[in-house]
Amino acid sequence: MNILTLTLRFWELVHHLVNREGLRLVHLDNNGSEVWIEDDRKEPYQIIRIAQKDFDWSSELQRDIEQTYQRAGEVRKKLGLRSANMVNVVLTLYEPVDQYEELVNVALPFTVGGKQQQRTILIPVDNLNEKLFPLATEWQLNEAPRFTDIHELTDEEAMIRSLRYAVQQSSQQRLEGERRLFLYGKPLFTYLLMGIILAVFAIIEIFGSSTDTQTLIRFGAKFNPLILEGEWWRFFSAMFLHIGIVHLLMNSLALFYLGSTVERIYGTSRFIFIYFVAGFAGSLASFAFNEQVSAGASGAIFGCFGALLYFGMMHRRLFFRTMGMNVIVILIINLVFGFVVQVVDNGAHIGGLIGGFFASVIVGLPKHRYQLKQLAAGAVFAAGLVALLLYAYSQEETSQTRAVYFQLGYEYLQQELMEEARPYFEKIVAGDYEEDEMLITEAYFYLAYIQAMTEDILDAKDNLIKAIERNPLFHEAHYNLALIYIDLEDEEKAFEHVQQALEIQPDTESYQQLKKELQQYVD
Repeated sequence: MNILTLTLRFWELVHHLVNREGLRLVHLDNNGSEVWIEDDRKEPYQIIRIAQKDFDWSSELQRDIEQTYQRAGEVRKKLGLRSANMVNVVLTLYEPVDQYEELVNVALPFTVGGKQQQRTILIPVDNLNEKLFPLATEWQLNEAPRFTDIHELTDEEAMIRSLRYAVQQSSQQRLEGERRLFLYGKPLFTYLLMGIILAVFAIIEIFGSSTDTQTLIRFGAKFNPLILEGEWWRFFSAMFLHIGIVHLLMNSLALFYLGSTVERIYGTSRFIFIYFVAGFAGSLASFAFNEQVSAGASGAIFGCFGALLYFGMMHRRLFFRTMGMNVIVILIINLVFGFVVQVVDNGAHIGGLIGGFFASVIVGLPKHRYQLKQLAAGAVFAAGLVALLLYAYSQEETSQTRAVYFQLGYEYLQQELMEEARPYFEKIVAGDYEEDEMLITEAYFYLAYIQAMTEDILDAKDNLIKAIERNPLFHEAHYNLALIYIDLEDEEKAFEHVQQALEIQPDTESYQQLKKELQQYVD
């Protein structure tokens, strides 16, 4: 045996593991005497280092083991396998001349418990088959490595070059295949979406304000009462609206990174399907669980998270070697933020996340065919959407909805748009809800104000009386009712109510002035 034979055996072993068994080459040193391999076929994953070295003394072997242990930590970090065990296989021509057995496993390797364990196995090249058989069994190889009969070879160096080239080509092809998974498509639709979202935001700012509830509803925000009246298109139009510049910038940034990544992985047509299905699922979840006016691409963006999670499920090791932990950490932070901050529509986020995942299963990854899985996912997802729709449409009006009515009516009132404000206050007073006593009282008051301004004097009087019955200390209602009675030429009742207003709020100048004007009629 000579060094050339050792090198040949080294490359025959590496070639078998990489080219025949499908293990992943992680690193090959420049002189071709050491390789690091990841066994990513199935869990538990492990790292294998194969080297060809000769040690005269056990101390040299000890140093190599220590250096390998340090390097293993770097490799684990790079691969995202922080707890993986490692097998250090050293092929050698000659064993150390002194005692070294306590440093290595020379018999059948035992299964090591715990995490980040490292074993070193020193294999003399003339005893290769005997020592490798237990390893082949432990690693669950399809077949034991086969080694060429040296006597049948005419050119060992040519054989070594051929094996090395085959290993490098196989590794390069695998890397290219992994790279192509991330570069299947171009993010054309992502950029188009961003342009549309920015254009819509600009239009809204020109004709109103993106923070104004009325403007948002006018341009298609998710507003449950109008959806219940048949405006289902709001499930989709809301995806293009944003509430304020900060909301716009955050979602645009997320769409730029997440959307472009998903479109590159899935391709444009699949991405369009995933984006709009996730956006619809997010809007539907918001419709079912959040009665506030809402808008934004967040549901569709969370659908991109769902698409990446499905990619991670199909290519787990590649996912965690590249972006996996970053995606999961950012997703968790956003979900926690949604639960902590009340104004965040977490229903839309979770709905979009689930919708994006199922949409990805339905369309599948490019060049992957899972027809039964796709049909099953489509059936489950469709059933879920139908159940969510039935639940959403069966809900009764709640305090939250009435609060939105009040906000809209009040905003219209501030703009002196009386007829636009009137229906919202009428909807509030149409029901008698104990939990909304204060809201209903104020709704009667503002509805009376609208009626008084539009010459519905008698209706205004009745509604002010109802407001006072609900809250006798409502001094503004007493004052307005006094003004109504003046119009009805009933100065005595007018004086009575302005007097009550002053008893509640004695320092208000307008109340004092009206009392003086009415005093002459009472006297």
